[in-house]
Amino acid sequence: MIFASTLELCEVSIFFNDRLLRGNRAIKIDADGLAAFDSPNFPALATIGARIDTAGRFLWRPQPVCRLRVHTSLDTRIVCVSLTPGFDDGAISAMIKHCPDLHGLVLRLYGTGNGPAAKAGFLQVLSDAIERGILVVAATQCPRGAVSLSTYEVGRALLQLGVISAIDMTTEACVTKIAYLYGRGLRGAALRDAMAEDLRGEVTFRPQEQPSLLERL
Repeated sequence: MIFASTLELCEVSIFFNDRLLRGNRAIKIDADGLAAFDSPNFPALATIGARIDTAGRFLWRPQPVCRLRVHTSLDTRIVCVSLTPGFDDGAISAMIKHCPDLHGLVLRLYGTGNGPAAKAGFLQVLSDAIERGILVVAATQCPRGAVSLSTYEVGRALLQLGVISAIDMTTEACVTKIAYLYGRGLRGAALRDAMAEDLRGEVTFRPQEQPSLLERL
């Protein structure tokens, strides 16, 4: 109740196990324990002990006062695939071929964005998907850390194909962001640029020379 009535808190958050976490940075890590949620790549917004300690510098900046706008148009034609050793890239190919309305493909890769080095067919499948207008995003299976496609040879090949890095977004935030941006009508280069932009604190901030996407829409 204290946090809910705090004017400085202008974002969706999760309060669990005496910690206040940014919602789009949080993941569920325990099905049974009290420490059920964590924010691996971003500090807690506040903690409660004998006193309330608030990390004010991490709070999302307040937006200009205006009438509330709720964007309900979300494009959910998105698939998330976690790679496993020895996976059959033919399954991904079949999914792309038989899902003509697919708009987004989120790949949960190894480490900083590595994948199978000996699977030429895998790269061809992704190339075909991108040519069909499907947004392909590379995320990581690791709870902590960020995607860096330039680190390994396979990652560099993905960059050349046009695969987008999720940077340090959680899988949940990545999928939701794609659904939101497609729902706002973004396509092509505008969509790709928006995926790398920090819209609501979901990704580690990177300086932008141009006005933010939300200011342009």
